[in-house]
Amino acid sequence: MKRHWLRGLLLAVSMVLLLFGPALAQDVEPSCPIGCPEPPEAGPELFVTSVDNENNAGTGLADDDMGYPDPPGVCWDYPNAPIEFNVLVPYEPGGDGVLYLAACAIRYPAEQADLYLNDHYVATLPDTYHDTEVCEILEYAVPLAWLEEGNNLVEIDVVGDPSCVNIGWGALEVIEAEEFVPEPATILLFGSGLVGLAGYATLRWRTRE
Repeated sequence: MKRHWLRGLLLAVSMVLLLFGPALAQDVEPSCPIGCPEPPEAGPELFVTSVDNENNAGTGLADDDMGYPDPPGVCWDYPNAPIEFNVLVPYEPGGDGVLYLAACAIRYPAEQADLYLNDHYVATLPDTYHDTEVCEILEYAVPLAWLEEGNNLVEIDVVGDPSCVNIGWGALEVIEAEEFVPEPATILLFGSGLVGLAGYATLRWRTRE
């Protein structure tokens, strides 16, 4: 009788673990909110970094502070803070840029994470909330003077206890300045104006004679 009871209990526990085990494990270790956006595809003017490629010493080696490490993310007192990574622009930028970040787990208004591009302060990241299962894509305009050919260093400085943040990926879009090309109508009007001025000058010269 006892064996039948134990078998029934083991069967019930096994069914519960099979049905609810994955959900329970996810609740215990939410390494990233559900719905974290995938990085965009790189293009001729869009450059994307989705893996860690820099460290605090600037030697170009990963120090595992990018992506979604164990919760609650990279915190102010972690030895590998601040978060840093390089976005490679393979040519000399000819226009302003837009910096994109996938950021989450900036969880309380008292927390602060400051964003820098090539040592220039860009902005303080807005508050987001880990338990809402939302990871925001943040967008910041940056001037041409801040962009560089080659590596562009992005840093997220996590400031003050108990600040924490996760950065999934970063992207830098270079908006090339368009060259001004006069339209045919503009050229026609400009030429007509020159002809008119020449005619007016000729008439005045003849009048004086």
